[in-house]
Amino acid sequence: MNRRGAQRAALAACMLGAACIGSNVVAPTERMAPAFDAEPSWSPASAADLVGFHESVDIQGDAAVALRKVFYLFAADGSYTGAALADDGERLAFQTLTGAWSIGSEGLVLDGQPAATCEAAAGELRITAPNGVLRLRRKPVE
Repeated sequence: MNRRGAQRAALAACMLGAACIGSNVVAPTERMAPAFDAEPSWSPASAADLVGFHESVDIQGDAAVALRKVFYLFAADGSYTGAALADDGERLAFQTLTGAWSIGSEGLVLDGQPAATCEAAAGELRITAPNGVLRLRRKPVE
């Protein structure tokens, strides 16, 4: 066998060896494509759904142009505090606010402003206002 033939044989042996690596190298759960979460079954939110700490998982609409991340902490006494990581086109900066909240058949009211539709599903909130939709997930305060 000449040198070129030996190189081809060695390359073929390497390729064949690579093809024989068992599938058990990666656990079956790690080989599967991740499943996308189905859209939750939303229902009108109650005060119990709001009380706690929430972090944004999705921001849509006009609000998404400037907001990168949103956090809310709703207290049982009707007070809240929030922070939003906002992009003004030149820099990112946190904006904070504190105030009062209430929820009823009209929706979520922050500081006496017009009500926003507020829905809950399995540890999540979806707040829909004229400027966009904010989806939040309940998180433990760490």
